[in-house]
Amino acid sequence: MTTKLEHCGITPPPGDLTELTLPLTFFDILWVHFHPIQRLLFYEFPCSKTYFLETIVPNLKQSLSLTLKHYYPLASNLLIPLSNEKPVFRYVVGDSVSLTIAESSDDFNNLTASYARDADQFYPFVPQLPPPKEEA
Repeated sequence: MTTKLEHCGITPPPGDLTELTLPLTFFDILWVHFHPIQRLLFYEFPCSKTYFLETIVPNLKQSLSLTLKHYYPLASNLLIPLSNEKPVFRYVVGDSVSLTIAESSDDFNNLTASYARDADQFYPFVPQLPPPKEEA
């Protein structure tokens, strides 16, 4: 059983950058039509749930925000123009990286082991990507 504890968007800290457009390279364009990669990171913490949510999660959020200050494209959106122009990554103030904190009663050793197992047991951990948006 998996329980979502928190879902939020982490933005870079306020700064000088208000908008950034970064064109994709030839090598990036090859990956545009592939299914997006979704990473799962599992951590076992020998601490209470309260301590984790009140101490570790805020530090994690702040650390991620400070990292995004140097890597704005990670918080950007992929824009694919309807015309024949190249796709670009565009960051505007307010764009964010999605972060989901969840807990599970599943067997941690089974989930993190390095042997083949049914992929269906991992689907409850994967958050849904937001639907594509159309802009003018």
